[in-house]
Amino acid sequence: MKKTLSILASALVLAGCMRAAVPAPAKYEEDPSITFPRFFAQPAVSLATEGTVYELDVDTLRALTVATRDLLPPQDATVSCGSRWESQQYRVVRQGDVIFIRIDEDPRACGRTQPALDSGASYAIHRDGRILRRLIDGQPDGSRPGDAGVSSTPGEPGAASPGALGDGPSPFLPRSWQDAGTPGPAPTE
Repeated sequence: MKKTLSILASALVLAGCMRAAVPAPAKYEEDPSITFPRFFAQPAVSLATEGTVYELDVDTLRALTVATRDLLPPQDATVSCGSRWESQQYRVVRQGDVIFIRIDEDPRACGRTQPALDSGASYAIHRDGRILRRLIDGQPDGSRPGDAGVSSTPGEPGAASPGALGDGPSPFLPRSWQDAGTPGPAPTE
């Protein structure tokens, strides 16, 4: 796990050195028609496998850098552990010219067991570095009619970003949070 984090952190640091070569996206126009893939529907291939050679193309590295810079504050000594690039878990799915990125806080990196609420985000980034769509946890989706920051049905669970994570919640959440409780007996009057 530490080797994976150091490989990813090294890649992101090197991407930071490419600052002049990777300009910030000049234009960001939300495209609500873009549908995010199910990031957790299948197991990801981990870079933690020792002895295996992986190749990361410049378009994917650029997309990772753009998404990370957009979501997290500039990296300096005052940034809290949970907001550091190396304290995140990254998932990448490429579909043609669009690179989908899911960033979630990895609480284990900071010695915790639970992530901060709404600490993740999903991005759709064109291979040239333009952000085509961003969906930050806890913010309204905007792709559905009537989703203007308030659920269409007050108290409707998952109204902010249905399906953004796929078939289940982030694997970083404790199991007790993932089952939504145990059904109990019907209330009596």
